[in-house]
Order: sequence, then C-alpha cells, then structure tokens
Amino acid sequence: MEALQNPTLCFEDPDLKYGTVQQSPVLGPKVISGNFASVFSIAAPGGQRYALKCFTRDSSTLEARYQAISKQIASLKPGKLSQPWPVGIDYLPRGVLVAGHWYPALKMAWVEGTSLITWIDRNVRDTAAVLTMAERFAALVADMEKLGLAHGDLQHGNLLVAADGTLRLVDYDGMYVSALKGRGATENGHRNYQSPARTSADFGPTMDRFSAWVIYLSLAAIAADPSLWDQLHDKQGEFLILKEDDFEEPRSSPAWSLLLTHADPDLRTLAAQTHGHLAAAACSVPPLSTAGAIPKPIPAQRPAPAATLQSGTPAWLAGHVPQPQSTPAASSASTVAASGTGFTRRHPADVLSGVFALAGSFAPATLTGVSVLPNGYAAAAQLGALLLSGGALHSTRRSRPEAKASKARMRALQQQVDALQDPVAEAQKIHQEIEALSAAGASRDTRINQQIKNLQTELRDEQARITVTLNKETGSLRTKLSGLSTREQKQLDTALASAVRAHVQDRLRRTPIQDVKKLSNMGSGTVATLIAAGIRTAADFTGVRYVQGARYANRDAYLILANGQQVKIPGVAEVRAATLENWRAALEQRARKSAPTSLGAQERTAIRQQFAAQKKKYETEITQAESVARRKHDQVQQRITTRLQQANKEKQQQQTATQHQRAVLHQRQSRLSDATTIHARLVTQLAVATADHRRTFGLRRYLRFIATGH
Repeated sequence: MEALQNPTLCFEDPDLKYGTVQQSPVLGPKVISGNFASVFSIAAPGGQRYALKCFTRDSSTLEARYQAISKQIASLKPGKLSQPWPVGIDYLPRGVLVAGHWYPALKMAWVEGTSLITWIDRNVRDTAAVLTMAERFAALVADMEKLGLAHGDLQHGNLLVAADGTLRLVDYDGMYVSALKGRGATENGHRNYQSPARTSADFGPTMDRFSAWVIYLSLAAIAADPSLWDQLHDKQGEFLILKEDDFEEPRSSPAWSLLLTHADPDLRTLAAQTHGHLAAAACSVPPLSTAGAIPKPIPAQRPAPAATLQSGTPAWLAGHVPQPQSTPAASSASTVAASGTGFTRRHPADVLSGVFALAGSFAPATLTGVSVLPNGYAAAAQLGALLLSGGALHSTRRSRPEAKASKARMRALQQQVDALQDPVAEAQKIHQEIEALSAAGASRDTRINQQIKNLQTELRDEQARITVTLNKETGSLRTKLSGLSTREQKQLDTALASAVRAHVQDRLRRTPIQDVKKLSNMGSGTVATLIAAGIRTAADFTGVRYVQGARYANRDAYLILANGQQVKIPGVAEVRAATLENWRAALEQRARKSAPTSLGAQERTAIRQQFAAQKKKYETEITQAESVARRKHDQVQQRITTRLQQANKEKQQQQTATQHQRAVLHQRQSRLSDATTIHARLVTQLAVATADHRRTFGLRRYLRFIATGH
C-alpha cells in the first residue's frame, strides 16, 4: 500500500505506471483483501479500469499456473461463446516494486456488475428474469464443458450480473486448463457449493459439475417458486438456498425436504437429480446438460374473443341481447344512417300539414279582428288553432318513414343497453372478487411465510439450546479428559521419585555411622556419642541446623533426625557437623547415580490402567451425552420439518385452489369484458343516434324540408 502511493516508481506496465490508484478517504490505496492476495483498482489514462491482484503468499507454481490460465483465456473467441463471461488477465512477473524487490502481480480488466445474491434479491419475484438467468448460467457452464475448462470455485461471489443481464465469471486462482493437467488443486472451493467427496486430487475439467448443479437447481427453484428464496436463503449466509450442512446431512435437511416434495413436478425431478449426486465421487458427477429442463412459465393469456354474430354481439350473448328485426323501417334507418340525407321526398300530407300549420299561425290575428266574439272566447280560439296546427305538423313529421326508422333504431339500441346492464354489473362484481381473492391470498401467504420463518427460528433456537446444554454437560468432562495425560505423567513421575527416594534411603540405611571415622576429624568417641543419640546410619539424620551462639562468634550445630527432631550432640560442633553433612550428601549423590531411571513394568502398567479406566469412563459419559443430544436434535428436526412440510403443503394447496378460483373468475371476467365493451359501444351508439335524430328529424329541419323539398 505504501509502494502504490507512487505508481510511476512501483509499476513497469505502462497502463499501471501512469494510472491512478483508487484511494480510501483516510487509509491510502483502497484494498480488497482475500485469502492469499490483495486487490487494488487502478484507472489507466485512457479511462480503462484494471484490478491489480498482489499476492501475500509465495508459491513456486504461481507463474506457471497464471501464464497457462491467461494464455487460455486470451485464446477464447467471443463469437463462439454464449455470452462475454471471460475476464482478460495478464500475469506480470515484474508486477510491483516494493522495498527494492520486484514481486509478481495479476492485471485484470475491472468488471462492473451486481453480485448474484444481490441480483436475486432484486428480481426474485420476476419469474421470467430468474429463469433466464438460470438458462444463461447453464449456457456459461456448457461453454466451459465444451472448452475443457473448470473454474474450481464456482459460487455466487464469483458470478457477477452485468447491466445487460449476462454473466461475468471472475477469480481464476483455482482454474483448470489443459496445460495444467496432472497438477493438484490450489484450493477446494467454497464449502457451500462443493461435493462432500471433493479433494485436492479432483483437479480437472469435471470439478465444477457439482457446483453447477447446485447453482442451477437454486435458480430454477426460485423461478418455479419465489417463496423458496424467503424460506431457505439466509440474508447473512454465504449461499443461495443450499449449503454445506444440506450436502453432509441431507436426511435432516429442511431444504431437501421442501425441494423433493414440491408441487412442481419439474422442480421435483431436478431436485432428485441433484440430490443423487451427493454420494457420487466428484469426478463422476454428470454435466449439467443432462438436467431436466424447467419449462418457461406461460404468461396468463386472455381467452380468444368469442365468435360474434353479424350484429357484433358475441355468440354466447345471443338470446340475452335483443337483435334488431329486419323490417322495412329498420332497412330505411340503415339507409338514413348510412347516407345522412334525412327526409328524402315530400308527400302531399307534408304539404297539407305545412299549409295547415301556416294557416294556424295566421288564425290568431284573424280571430282577433272578429269583434263579435267575447274576449275570453277569442283567446281560447287562438290557442286551439295553434295547437291543432302544431299537432298536425308534429304528427306528420313523426309519421315519416325516415323518422320512424330512426326511432326504431334508438329503441333497439336502448333494449340492447338495458339487456347488458346485468352482465356489466356482474363484471364489476367479479373484478371486486378477484381483488379480494388476491388480497386474501397475499395475506395468507404472508401468514404462512411468517409461520415458516418462525418454525425455522424455532428449529435453530431449540438446536442451539440442545448444543449449549451438551457443551455444559461435556465441557467439564472434556476438561478432565484433556488433563488425564498430564495427571498420568505426573503420577508416573511421582512414583519414580518415590522409588528413587526409597533407593537412596536404602543406600543410606546400609551405610553405618562408623564409616564416618574414615574422616580425619571424627574419632571413636564422637561416633559413640552419635550412636548414643540414635544416629546409627547415614539415614538416621537428614541435615544440620546452625544457630548463632550468644557468647561466642562460632555457631551451635543441631543435627536433624529422620523424625524431624533436632538434637545437639556433645563434641559435635560446627566443623564436625559440616563434615557429617557433607559425608551424608556425598553418600546421597552416589546413591542417586545408581537409582532407577524408570518405573518397573508392573507399577507403570497399574498406573496406566488406572488412568485408562478413567479415560474410558469420561469418554463413555461424553458419548452418552452426545447420543442424547443427537437424539433430541433429530427429534426436534423431525418435528419441525414435519410442521414445515405441513405448512408448505397447506400453502401449495391453497395457492393451487386460489389459482383455480382466479382462473375461473378470469375466464368469466374475460367473457363479461366483451359484454362491457359492447355495452359501452352501444351506449355511445345510442347517444350518437339520439343526437342524430334530433338534428336530422327535428321540427326546424322538417319545416325547411316542407318549404324547400330538401
């Protein structure tokens, strides 16, 4: 990180040398640290971004591996791939200069994309998008199978979704290419995506197959049933819907239970295929291309419109909507509607009604001039004349065949509108029922999903409690068990020390005090005094204690007997006491040299048998506690799994019933939507016909027709 503060000094590659290293706000170059490398982002002068991987561990095979991988990636032709998933890499032997030494580095094109888990979170309800992603992943795997390549760590973190929805495969540290045939793997991949049977020896073109099945099954399952993502994915987990525990303990896995018993037969088939690979050797897993295809979801389609009668009314409405009769008036109406000419030819009755109307209009003035009539009678006569003339004119206008045909057409339209009132009301009711059904289904799914989450939480909590209880029960036993070897060795050492002390005491006991006369300052009198005090052998005293005298500069000497008693021997002053002490120490030293250096077989066997019995006792108690905990764990697993299956079965049954009800309602709604459309059209036609009638066959238009003939 310090070296990267000066790109022009630490890089030799021109893109990097004159590039800009991405910085964090405080700590200098921004770094992404991994298992054995750190990655930095560098923008070249032309705008191209690169990822620079700097290794934090040395490897003698690093250069050969990456040269082979980069050469293979560079040889891939984009036109022959399903999508642009490869990421170009360059191995730089002189990658970065640090403290005067060049270190290798890997230069890669920077990939912009969304991690697979994040993408699924955003698109989980888009069934078509998820299924398309499954197909693109399968196509990527097929590309690699065809090319004889294997990634080595196929998992969500190494699959990025680009803006156009295609995939990018990153991190080629463990990749297999044909040039690396015969070598071992450098890593075994993410534990939540690998076969339990995979080892470092499984380094070849087939090592991705198990991971491919797991990822494809996950995507296909989410596409078939988006609720599986909510049920099986942990937001904090490094997996999609299956993880290591599901591979190692499939019988107690809630995930497999849900997938293998799902209502979707295609999903069950794919899950069964993938489940069958759990016990297989990693190299014998078949390619993903043998997977049963999950059919694309068929979008809900509106039923085709029903066959219609010539009048435009659907056949199923025949008998419900009155059809216009084929009468001369109706034919005339059709002609009028088509031509828009209104009144066509004057009849004598039209002329007479006109004359009569004209006369009626002059009658009030004439009657006013006749003064012989009383005022009241004259007004009544005027009104009567006007009404008679107007009535005659209106009657003649309405009797015209064109006006009759127009009225007949309006009546027919009104009858059809009235006949469709009930279907329209029913369509609105069905719409409300569909909305209520959807709301009830969403509420039910939320309730069952919460129930499933609660069951999963209950399962984790109860299993955690069982584990905590087990740890408490076995913790002290394991502590005692781990301390047995130390205690055993300590007892062996103690027994050996006791044997050495016994040997030394025996040698001291066999050495009489008379042997002290061999020393220059010990005479027979002193020896006799010692014997009289109870010191007959070298074992009868253990040492000397000196006490400063009160009157003189010398010290008084007290011999410490074997029983711990201290005695002052007459004639044995400080010098002779020191001689006795040195004599005994020399005897003890010689005795220790001849002492045994190990315990006898019988005593050693007895001690070991004692501790072996204790060890067996502790191990038996631990095994029993683990057995009880495992039994409780399995019981909880079985109980919760049964309830989970019941909840999912209930959800699937209710969803199926809801889908059936919704399909029936949609079918009825689709049929009634034709009635609604026809009703709206007829209402419009009726309004147009009414306005047409008033404009074409109104009084003014009729008077003009009488006067002009047009």
